[in-house]
Amino acid sequence: MLDYCFITNKGSRDNNEDTLLTVTPEHNNRYYLFAVADGMGGHAAGEFASKIAITELKETIKEGFAATHAINLESMKQLLLMGFSKANLKISYQAKREYEKSGMGTTLVAVLLDSEGKGVVANVGDSRAYFVGDKIIRITKDHSYVQELVDGGIITKEEAAVHPRKNIVTRIIGMESVKPDFFEIELGKNTLLLCSDGLTDALSDEKIRDIIIYSEIENICKNLVETAKSNSRDNITIIAVKR
Repeated sequence: MLDYCFITNKGSRDNNEDTLLTVTPEHNNRYYLFAVADGMGGHAAGEFASKIAITELKETIKEGFAATHAINLESMKQLLLMGFSKANLKISYQAKREYEKSGMGTTLVAVLLDSEGKGVVANVGDSRAYFVGDKIIRITKDHSYVQELVDGGIITKEEAAVHPRKNIVTRIIGMESVKPDFFEIELGKNTLLLCSDGLTDALSDEKIRDIIIYSEIENICKNLVETAKSNSRDNITIIAVKR
């Protein structure tokens, strides 16, 4: 069995465009599904987009598990891919159908885990997954303008953290034919962290690690939000999972 906490907070914003998802064996008796979506778009369209993504992901994977006999890492990837694809199609359709939602989209980071902590992380955008233990290790790779600059050797990671265009995302749910990246994971003694950029824009990786390793699991999310709120300019959403 896995222990976890979760929280979403509007932070300095007037409304919360983040949405999170926790589906556990108590609900389904078969698997854990955790996800964070950070919506974007005017006229509350971002909030709408993140909720669509989470709903479509949850329902698609639920239906997929009912029809899947062999649950392994490969089938987990396929289930996540189906969930991300359905979310993408639904958001794209709604954006074309309703003028005020034109251009809306959302990031999405999700993980499917078994009770031993083995599973698959999938992501689109700049919401992140981390392993936190002796070190803090970012599992996902941002789909962002500054990440492309880092990859090209134009700026350093340190310069990326304070770059004026660091919030420009290059891949989102709602873009045509977008696909997630996948990462196979095994929790071990690590804490798995999923979060929107409201957390990572406010706190350094090292500060995040310090808070996690010195907090009990039930307090991790609350302690992270309380520390980040004064520096964050965005909504803050966090899920922390450990064995």
